[in-house]
Amino acid sequence: MNSKHWLVLLPIVAILATLGLGVAAIPLAQPAVVVNIAGAFLPSPTATATETATPTLTPTPTDTPTPTPTLTPPFTPTPTRPLTPMITRDPTQRVVRVPILMYHYLSVPPPDADKYRLDLSVTPANFDAQMEYLAIEGYHPVRISDLAEFLANGKPLPPKPIAITFDDGYLDNYQNAFPILKKYNFTATFFLATQFIDERRTGYMNWNQVEELAIERMEIGAHTLNHIELKDKSRAAQASEIVGSKLMIEARIGTPVRSFNYPSGKYDSLSIDILRSAGYLAAVTTDPQGTRQSVDAPYELQRIRVRGAFSLNDFAYWLKYFSTNGNK
Repeated sequence: MNSKHWLVLLPIVAILATLGLGVAAIPLAQPAVVVNIAGAFLPSPTATATETATPTLTPTPTDTPTPTPTLTPPFTPTPTRPLTPMITRDPTQRVVRVPILMYHYLSVPPPDADKYRLDLSVTPANFDAQMEYLAIEGYHPVRISDLAEFLANGKPLPPKPIAITFDDGYLDNYQNAFPILKKYNFTATFFLATQFIDERRTGYMNWNQVEELAIERMEIGAHTLNHIELKDKSRAAQASEIVGSKLMIEARIGTPVRSFNYPSGKYDSLSIDILRSAGYLAAVTTDPQGTRQSVDAPYELQRIRVRGAFSLNDFAYWLKYFSTNGNK
């Protein structure tokens, strides 16, 4: 830098000194000098203008900042398994494992109860614990007609489907089971021996209660008129019980009936033929116990008997057993 340049800068330096502003050291051997004046850059008169200053000190290295992500749609991973059962293109291959639980009485048995009543009676406390277990384990209750529609035409089922069924139409099903089902937002299928309800027999629901069940998403199925075993009965006798119970329910509450339950689990090929002709989609059995439901046997759906003596551990054990091994 020559004396001419100093003559230009000295007045500026003097002013800055008066204002208390600093002046960076100026290397004398630089061909192009940049003066840092309180953070601003002033080129020397002969220097070529540059966009950035040459730093006087080597800065301390810092970590490379993480780049800001671009606004692109998030990646959604493909589930490892589908949320609904796979629908096969060939309906003859449509098979699914769905547990169907079988209940009868939902009450504390009377003091004089015989061994059959004791075996068929599940207390409200035990039933509540069982429903809580199903909820915690991620089961989603469906109706028997829902399962039938999956088998028939592939209508999807929810993850971990399970069906809850009640036989005969006892009053304690309405009084005790119904509130617990609503507590867990569960649906179920109730099979009625319709003549007993029509006659207002003691210990059975009435039609107003049955209609309330239907309004609350419960399925109402038929269990014959008089709870008689169908096997080896004449066509006329079987048709009267199978078709008559269906028509009675539909007449009393106006709900289509699509599911049937064989009294005592007794039936024959004639029973199935009449069910199919009458417009039923499915029927449940009692023997053998299992969970393997097939499009080849929609009128022979397998169930699991829930016994009165079951602890919660027993309930969980048999549910798991039949869901993985029962009736292969």
